[in-house]
Amino acid sequence: MRKQTTFFKQMRTALLMCLVGNGLWAQQHPSLDNYLFTPVAISPAHAGMQGKDVVSLVDAQLVGVVGAPRTGLLSADFKTLNGLGINIMAISDALGPMSTGQLAISSAYHLPINEEWNLSTGLRATVSRTSIDLNSEIFYDGLDPSIYTLAGPFIANIDIGTTLNGQNAYFGLSYKNVNRAQIYQNNYTAQIFHLFAGYTQALNKEWSIRTSFLATGTTNSPGDLNLHAFLEHKNSWGLGAHYSPSDEMGMMLKINTANDWNFYYQYNFPLTDLVYITRSSHVVGFSFDIINKAKSLTSPRFFL
Repeated sequence: MRKQTTFFKQMRTALLMCLVGNGLWAQQHPSLDNYLFTPVAISPAHAGMQGKDVVSLVDAQLVGVVGAPRTGLLSADFKTLNGLGINIMAISDALGPMSTGQLAISSAYHLPINEEWNLSTGLRATVSRTSIDLNSEIFYDGLDPSIYTLAGPFIANIDIGTTLNGQNAYFGLSYKNVNRAQIYQNNYTAQIFHLFAGYTQALNKEWSIRTSFLATGTTNSPGDLNLHAFLEHKNSWGLGAHYSPSDEMGMMLKINTANDWNFYYQYNFPLTDLVYITRSSHVVGFSFDIINKAKSLTSPRFFL
């Protein structure tokens, strides 16, 4: 009975990894459709520009599927009066038997060009390690337990990015995994290019709407596009929607529960054949301030 149960578990995990691995059916990495909550995940140029000092998110994709992607993120973000931003981010990713831990430190300088525009340029250094726990997914009978866990090497990468920020608009690009670090023999980290822009329009004294897009190109993968619209009421609460053609669509909710706390929720519905396996993915997060903000360094607030 145990072998049979394990066999079906293996089959479900294998099916999931085949679907996720297929470029046409791939679920998005959480940083792509949640970058409004954590913009620095897209570009190190946003270090010091997040609305709150500390942001924590949990992304549960393909709910109900064994071995589905799970991501936890914790970000600490600060800025100084002389225009320097610092961000420290820890990420834990899991997919089937594979898990990855990542620590990233981003630094950005925000240079005022004139009264309306700032130019932000950032650099990020990342250290990560991936391991595979075969014991949790595959049933072995009498084999050496030392093969159950395969730990990969520690790898380091560099990301760069720049963003032009105006009073009501922004435009930027970033290049991730510049040095294309080797994980295993003939296996390298994918290089990623992001292009993004957004615009904020005040509807009246109480309501505003933000629109944005994020285009992503990844090595040996199809391009990806995310479109967002977010309606907000006096920075107290907001409701929005996002759409990624041939991938997923969903809604976003932000509530300012107290002066220094925000609560986030996001629901995603797949637009691919994954809909026959699961119909939902969820993101839950919160953010808060732990120190007083630097008041003399102002930057446009486009993100959530």
